Amino acid sequence: MSIFIEILFIFSILIIILAHIGIRIIYNELKETPNKSKLSGFEIARFVSDKVAKEEPHIIKKKGHLLDHYNYERNVIKLSEEVFDGTDIYAGIVAFTVALETDPKRTRASVGHKMSAFLCCTSYIMITIGAFLNDAKFIHFGFVLFISALVLELLILNLFGKTKKEMEETYKLAKEEKLIVPYEENKEYLILIILISIANLPYRFINYFR
Repeated sequence: MSIFIEILFIFSILIIILAHIGIRIIYNELKETPNKSKLSGFEIARFVSDKVAKEEPHIIKKKGHLLDHYNYERNVIKLSEEVFDGTDIYAGIVAFTVALETDPKRTRASVGHKMSAFLCCTSYIMITIGAFLNDAKFIHFGFVLFISALVLELLILNLFGKTKKEMEETYKLAKEEKLIVPYEENKEYLILIILISIANLPYRFINYFR
């Protein structure tokens, strides 16, 4: 059983590494591609949240890479400097995706992201205690928590059984309001950008101390 848990843990780490590689490839390509709408990440986040949010959120600029997120408890959208001020396609897509979570229908997703961050943070504590006490049970429990965090994240993203057409429907606002221009050439990245939620899982808990 312990070997099975270790294999799953290694597999989980590989998934996160691949997500990072995917994001880096997207980042390098889209960061150099100007958004012809000429809207900044802040402007896109404000427009989208005005459309979908029940209560207007605060939008603030914070340092950090891949830590852009919406804090539903404080009703605050936190964007990195490159996304907040950016007028490239990468900034537009990230700002748009984060702002969508202000929709009351997506509250469960925000709660789930926080829960997965908590599980991940707790897994580090268990693994550290296990290493200090030389107790494999604590370490394996930490592995299970980490695996659970990743599984929860995948369920939140609804990657299983969700068709490409359904995912594109989620982002139709970007096309209708010409927030991402050109849209057709970049719509594939609107889907791929969800990899950020997997890539930042290991350190997302930092968001709740910023």
